[in-house]
Amino acid sequence: MKIKAKPVLFHLFWLAFGVILLSHGATAFAAEPITVSGKVTNMSQNGDPLDGLSVVLHENSADILGETEYKLSENNEFIFENIIYEPNKQYGVSIIFKGALYGLNLDLSLGSISDLEIEVFEPIRSDELLKASLVSILINSVNVETKSISVLEIIKLVNDSDLTYVPGPAPMQLLRFSLPEGAYNLMIDSSLLGAEIFQVDKGFGLSASLIPGEHDIFFSYDMPYDSKTYQISKNLRYGAEILRVVAAVDLVSLGETSHGDFEESLIGERKYNVLEVANIVKEEGLLVTLEDLPIPSAPQRFSTAFKSIRWELAVPVALGIIVIFSAGTIIWLNSKNKSNHKSQLSNRDNPELSLLHELDQMYADGKISEETYSHKKEMIKKILDD
Repeated sequence: MKIKAKPVLFHLFWLAFGVILLSHGATAFAAEPITVSGKVTNMSQNGDPLDGLSVVLHENSADILGETEYKLSENNEFIFENIIYEPNKQYGVSIIFKGALYGLNLDLSLGSISDLEIEVFEPIRSDELLKASLVSILINSVNVETKSISVLEIIKLVNDSDLTYVPGPAPMQLLRFSLPEGAYNLMIDSSLLGAEIFQVDKGFGLSASLIPGEHDIFFSYDMPYDSKTYQISKNLRYGAEILRVVAAVDLVSLGETSHGDFEESLIGERKYNVLEVANIVKEEGLLVTLEDLPIPSAPQRFSTAFKSIRWELAVPVALGIIVIFSAGTIIWLNSKNKSNHKSQLSNRDNPELSLLHELDQMYADGKISEETYSHKKEMIKKILDD
């Protein structure tokens, strides 16, 4: 299933770059038109010329997404003139080269900018050139009511070549990250431009270009557990120069791992168990066992179930139950009344039965002897038989 992490590429260009915070009181705003000029350079060795490409100037506000295009000159230069600076706008320039997006934020509060340089690189489809300088996994919290473990991961992905990784259309050509089985509530943030999120087998993929340099990827998720022990199992596709797993001492107990033992460390005012390992190779597996997880009590299970009730359906369901119960009660009362009525009719139409009942009651109360009781009972039975 495809999930769009970012809308249309250019129209939300600045959401991809982030928000520029401007001080309205302290900044001296330019009173005259502004000029932005610069050059585009292919930084790859023996890179192709940039003939025919255009740079786009973005002037975006909450209501307007403005774009102005400028075709590069023979020297790969560009210039945008007569820009009227407005403090509530966000400014930037971008260019697409061989499927990859490149761009820069612009702060025009101080006036014109010249000698701006946009660097582009030749593309490559294989992610073999990518590696992780850091993989950090934080056991963030344990929710006893929902029986779930919250985890935050930070990955610093490095491209130290002079090529830009450009993903292909197939799932195996995406940036891919594994998740523990059953993970849900996935949230992703990154410094990658124009990234789109895709669900892939055992995790998620990102369709985003990686220019040379280091890029941060953050994601969090919840994991369900059903016993006091849970094993986190992951594949480290890009390896890790440093792998770090962190959990608060008072949050969860840690058992067997695939990479050594945890050591206790004081971070701030709280004690943490920290596992740190260097030089993890690509595709290496990680296994961490969590122990002594809390199991909800009966009242907690009831509370969780109570909170999960869809109250918009509760009233009609309750009314239905009342109607059914009321109807059942009426039917039962009617059947009981009919039974009593039949009994009364039987006694009224058969005085002998009433007499036999009274005889039994008199004997039970000791008002007549056993001999008298037996004699009269035999007489009544003969009458009934006749």
